[in-house]
Amino acid sequence: MALLSAALIAACSLDQEEKVRAQVEDWVKLGETHYFFSRVNCTAALFEVKATRISSMVKKVRDVETGMRMITEGTAVAFEIDGMSPTVVTEQIMTRDLPQGIGVLSSGTSGKDCMAVEMEEAYFNALLDPTSVLIFEPEEKFMAVFDRRNRRLFYSRGRTS
Repeated sequence: MALLSAALIAACSLDQEEKVRAQVEDWVKLGETHYFFSRVNCTAALFEVKATRISSMVKKVRDVETGMRMITEGTAVAFEIDGMSPTVVTEQIMTRDLPQGIGVLSSGTSGKDCMAVEMEEAYFNALLDPTSVLIFEPEEKFMAVFDRRNRRLFYSRGRTS
């Protein structure tokens, strides 16, 4: 009965923790999972990060235009732009191409429905921090925010129609 119950819960989730870890662990060196919650319409996760370096397995860009081009090509991209928080990066994308910007924004906000209250505040602070890095994966449509200051990675994804 417990096995059946676990299978039913998994079937009602958008993602599984192991899959989410596999999607991001090539980009940053992950430690423990501090939070993971997924249901049919959203997933949110918070992972400890063991190093402040982003690996070469994800394309890093220093300007918004290059990152937008890579997203259009279906490439995952880390926006490592000095002085630009993930929020500012998203605003810049929306200014240049509203549909693409809305896609990035919705990935970052739709996972919020799966966040615990205390995690929402930490996520909000990371989004506003210019030392944080926005990572967007256009094929799987998820956003990760690498909070360098606190050595953690937020993962956010919602179901797309």
